[in-house]
Amino acid sequence: MQILQAISTRRSIRNFKNQHVARELIEQVLIAGVLAPSGKNRQPWHFTVLLGEKKTTLVDILESTVSHLKEQGLQTGSAEWTAKAMRQAPVCIVVHNPYASAEDDDNGANRYWSLVDTQSIGAAIQNMLLQAEALNLGTLWICDVFYAEQQINNFLGRNDEMIAAIALGYADAAPAARPRRAFSEVTTWL
Repeated sequence: MQILQAISTRRSIRNFKNQHVARELIEQVLIAGVLAPSGKNRQPWHFTVLLGEKKTTLVDILESTVSHLKEQGLQTGSAEWTAKAMRQAPVCIVVHNPYASAEDDDNGANRYWSLVDTQSIGAAIQNMLLQAEALNLGTLWICDVFYAEQQINNFLGRNDEMIAAIALGYADAAPAARPRRAFSEVTTWL
């Protein structure tokens, strides 16, 4: 698959088939992640792959926390919808930055490293999504896990910064392309 084709055909999948994903395919997705460029070659990523009951527990934690937040009258955005997609997906990968604590202050000296690491991890996630697309797997890049960051970190035994999660599996939907602005609208030539 050509790179531009993978970029243009990749979609955020929210409906997954109840179909096992072979470990070898998951490993190919992870390999693509660790091949991403990273600022100062820090490689600031850690991937936790959750399958079966562990994945179910992860989703239960998110749903329970979101329910509690809603009972308090707090907004939870699309977290309930995201949890349903995560529950359908056979694989969830939680991405952490092991160089940052969940409590780090992003002002001052830490801000530089935080920005560098976050951009590097974003590149790793994008590589993973494109590799999954090339393998005919569907993905959903998830940030709604932040509603339950502390609870998920406790479950995973981590105290570093959670960056995102990825739901992975065989797509059971074929969403249309979302509208995109032309590069000319968002580019200045000097």
